[in-house]
Amino acid sequence: MVAVEFRSLGRSGLSVSEIVYGNLLYPQDDTPDEVVLSSIRAALDAGVTTFDTADVYGMFRSESLLGRALAGTPREELVLCTKVGMPTGFGPNGRGLSRKHVMESVDGSLRRLRVDHIDVYTAHRYDPATPLEELMWTFSDLVRAGKILYVGMSEWPVERIAEAAGIGARLGVPVICHMPRYSMLWRAPEAEVIPACRDLGIGQICYFTLEQGVLTGKYAPGAPPPAGSRATAPKGGRAPLMRRWLDDDKVLGRVERLRPLAEEAGLTTAHLAWVLQNPAVSGAVIGSFNAEQVLANAESAGVRLETDLLVRIDEVLGDSVVHDEE
Repeated sequence: MVAVEFRSLGRSGLSVSEIVYGNLLYPQDDTPDEVVLSSIRAALDAGVTTFDTADVYGMFRSESLLGRALAGTPREELVLCTKVGMPTGFGPNGRGLSRKHVMESVDGSLRRLRVDHIDVYTAHRYDPATPLEELMWTFSDLVRAGKILYVGMSEWPVERIAEAAGIGARLGVPVICHMPRYSMLWRAPEAEVIPACRDLGIGQICYFTLEQGVLTGKYAPGAPPPAGSRATAPKGGRAPLMRRWLDDDKVLGRVERLRPLAEEAGLTTAHLAWVLQNPAVSGAVIGSFNAEQVLANAESAGVRLETDLLVRIDEVLGDSVVHDEE
């Protein structure tokens, strides 16, 4: 088993595995249930204890499968994170962060996950239609009811994170988690979000850490994507999220040049664990519906990269790195 290490989530007492399994399913994803279940169990077998999902992933299917896969595992050994706010129903109240939608959504998530509480309940995106006081008041009531333990945000504007954190502090419900897209190619959060969250005591659980597989080196410049890869999935909407990199042979060529650097360090490209070198990061979300790949990705746990290697990575990637939100 991989010796997965643990980190505190922000300025809280909650420990999360630095490798987080993300059970991302798109609404039309036709990945067979057994494939998803075996991948989740592979992560558990690898020592991963923190699992991320959302009610909207697969339109409730992701939460249901996660609940099935983890059933029987002692609850105290798991940290379960799910999200609310994306459209999951009809009409204006079937989305967003209103008290009505959040209160109705949390019970569904608990039922599908087969638990009596959610460890980290995350507002999936900022909702300008809902006052932050209403949202944090609702989260406060859910904490006091024992349905959720901690509060997080995902991809929120830095100003709104700070405002929500201030309201939460006054209510006795601190925000402890933010979930940004963050990778060696996508570093936009470094400009404002990560420094502000650090000052507020908010930890980062980062997604797209391998840019949907692009940073594993499986996509070669000038060549079609490998059969069965995320980029070729007929359903599920994966390819558009990767198009920026897949259409740029310069980026793919530079990623290929990372391979010898990794081999010098005794790693594979997927194991560079670049995101985990940032002390502000509490966990890196890694997901795959291939049990062997899950085990390989989990080996990023505990990897610490020398400063010289980090410098050489920057030199190779050059101006392919995105530093500003677009």
